Amino acid sequence: MFGFDFVSKFFGYALGYLFEITGNYGTAVILFTVAICIISFPLAVKKYKSEIPNLRFEARVASLKKECGKDLKCFEEKKEEIAKKEGFNQFAGCMNISLIFTFIIFGGVYSTIQRPLTNVLHISEDAVSEATGMLNDEQRKQKGTDQLDIVRSLDELRSKLTMFSQEEIDRIAKLRSGFDFFGINLLNSPKSSKFSDFLWVFPLMSFVFTLFGVFVSQKVRSTPDELQGMSKYAVYIPALIPVWFTYRVFAAVGIYLIMNSFINIIQTWVLEKWFSPLKKVAKNEKKDFELLTA
Repeated sequence: MFGFDFVSKFFGYALGYLFEITGNYGTAVILFTVAICIISFPLAVKKYKSEIPNLRFEARVASLKKECGKDLKCFEEKKEEIAKKEGFNQFAGCMNISLIFTFIIFGGVYSTIQRPLTNVLHISEDAVSEATGMLNDEQRKQKGTDQLDIVRSLDELRSKLTMFSQEEIDRIAKLRSGFDFFGINLLNSPKSSKFSDFLWVFPLMSFVFTLFGVFVSQKVRSTPDELQGMSKYAVYIPALIPVWFTYRVFAAVGIYLIMNSFINIIQTWVLEKWFSPLKKVAKNEKKDFELLTA
């Protein structure tokens, strides 16, 4: 995940600026997530519009099934003819640029939040690497969490952190205090916390927002049975991945995942309201099919 150094360092300046303004790391992550979603919205619109050709092709194939009935030869010949005229490519969406962008954004955000000393406070990699050697064996086993462990264990390690200047120590101390989010310590993860820490709220919120997001998506993007490629319940399985992830990672990362799920609900509604490819296909399906098969 740390192959996103350039992206995470860039994000680090933005997150650090928001932290300086708000004084709270959780609030900074929320504002940062909102900003990222606003910036990436045009790509989401482009992705929606790019679905129109494929959905139109699927709609015409659905019509073919009714026209050809049980004549498979007729169906396959006309389907191939439509695919050639339409320029349909079943693999065209596999490497959609918006999906690549989403992956890069998530990798950058994850790395930024997990590595606040180098990305947010901009302390040298060498000094941070040396400080990592001061962690105990249990902390070292958890790969990728070393910087958050240094922040969390600052009081215990303070006398050993001679590689940091006093000014850097003070900045780390300020950062640590910013991880207190309404009484919840964002330096811990739900998996390794007690029930009384209330970190179970994070995977619960992720569960609620994720399932509600799938429900909203199915509701606004309902299609005829002919266009349904999978059971309506099957889409819930991959949607639960963020819940599992929120349970395992530090709560600071969990806030990003929760906010991202919440904003996706709003974004889905907005996109379907003004840019719905299904509505465009439904409007022109009959006309387009007649022109193709004329």
